[in-house]
Amino acid sequence: MILKENSPLNRYEWASEKIKTICGEQTDQALSIFDIGSRDNVLGGYLNGYSVTYKGFDLDPITDSAQKWDIEDPFPYPYPSPHVVTFLEVLEHLNNPWICLKNIANVIRPGGYLILTTPNPKWSTSRVDLLVNGRLTCFTQSDLDLNHHVFIPWVHIVEKLLTDSGLEIVEYVTLDGKTKIFDKNLTGGNMIKRFFSRVVKKYIESRDPSACGMSYGVVAKKAG
Repeated sequence: MILKENSPLNRYEWASEKIKTICGEQTDQALSIFDIGSRDNVLGGYLNGYSVTYKGFDLDPITDSAQKWDIEDPFPYPYPSPHVVTFLEVLEHLNNPWICLKNIANVIRPGGYLILTTPNPKWSTSRVDLLVNGRLTCFTQSDLDLNHHVFIPWVHIVEKLLTDSGLEIVEYVTLDGKTKIFDKNLTGGNMIKRFFSRVVKKYIESRDPSACGMSYGVVAKKAG
């Protein structure tokens, strides 16, 4: 994948901007969206005022408006295929990502889109953590035990995962912005150590733009 930009937006801001762009392309009817891993429908709040129909799905829904779907199984409902599927910070939790992504791709209508975000293992902070502590940020034992982070989404692996599922990569960006050397959090104990760490991260990011940002996002399209 070719990196387009280092976006300062978070996953919901970025995904809603992508949906807004797709809305502009869709003129004959309201855009239909399936939000997989919707939890408490945070993304839905970002879409207020958009001409969309939104449905949330989750393995364990926590709101009455979301419906249950274990994406290791085919889609169990008779709804028409959506224009867009959003899949924000879910990929890293999957035991069987190839099975899950194939089931998701089968749901998307021809010419429709998948908007995906996931933790960035190439993040400068992850690289420093790997060097110092021997493990990637977001993929520690604690992340495994508490959050079920079981799949490390290396960019080249995710690219193959998506293409194997019949999806074409349209856009790849990093999210959450670049490292800031000076901000209000650079105070208190270990300030010198944290300052040096930030300088190292900035250097890594200057050499490799894909190291910017805790997460990355991909837009992929299903053939029409």
